[in-house]
Amino acid sequence: MSAAGADTKTGTIDFRAEGEAGEYFKKLAFPMIIVLLLILLLGYAGWTYGFRFFIPRLMASSFFIAGMLIGAVLQLILLILFTRWRFYNHVLSRSMKANDKTLPEINRIATEAADRLAMRSPGVYVVQDPQINAYALGLRNKIIVLNTGLIDVATDDELTFIIGHELAHVKYGWSVPLKVLGLTIPLPLLLSSQHREYTCDRGGLIACRNLNAAILVLAKLALGKRLADKVDIDHMYRDKEEVERDRMSRVSEFVATHPPIKNRVYQLRQFYESDLYRKLAR
Repeated sequence: MSAAGADTKTGTIDFRAEGEAGEYFKKLAFPMIIVLLLILLLGYAGWTYGFRFFIPRLMASSFFIAGMLIGAVLQLILLILFTRWRFYNHVLSRSMKANDKTLPEINRIATEAADRLAMRSPGVYVVQDPQINAYALGLRNKIIVLNTGLIDVATDDELTFIIGHELAHVKYGWSVPLKVLGLTIPLPLLLSSQHREYTCDRGGLIACRNLNAAILVLAKLALGKRLADKVDIDHMYRDKEEVERDRMSRVSEFVATHPPIKNRVYQLRQFYESDLYRKLAR
């Protein structure tokens, strides 16, 4: 998988994995097919009954249907925004922000990771939760949240990888770049993008610069610490044939929000051996 170039002289780096737009349109294929079928159905009805007979009745019913649909969509959008806003404030109310006085070591790791990704840390918060997990929150005021379950089982390098991964989510935002005639048009990231996860894994690796730590913490996310420590990290998913043999279902991989661990490990190894990584990690 290739990537865009880098310009460390200006303080900006681009390590985005290519393929986000292609994957995005593949996931939009099904709703686009539904819309196309509706257009064909309307065209057939107009051709069969005559457009002079059909169009006035269609317009009369369309206003009612459109009003119902618009109202339902607006309610859904408001509900989603309210739910996210409420969860955002819920996390803030029960977490502690890392700084030099409260959680100096986590603050140091986050600052170092952000420096390596040529960006500012948006603020890292720690919340009491036994689940091994971390995530980025917010639309305008973004934050990174670390569960105590993750902190309890991760080494400093592993934590740096996770924070770097979430920083990459913040860096590239919630949009997908579409290049048209030399112009880059940002499309809203309405659907999950597995290629975005590959990009963010790259950000984590650039931040921690320790491939084994990156792979091990991915294993911990999948298996927990006790079983992950028994995995042979050095020989885990080194070649593409091994990844393909371990593939259970292309459909499940396509609809999932995150790519399988095996794919993430393989892509990390590929990036680690690339010229781009060596240029960014020096």
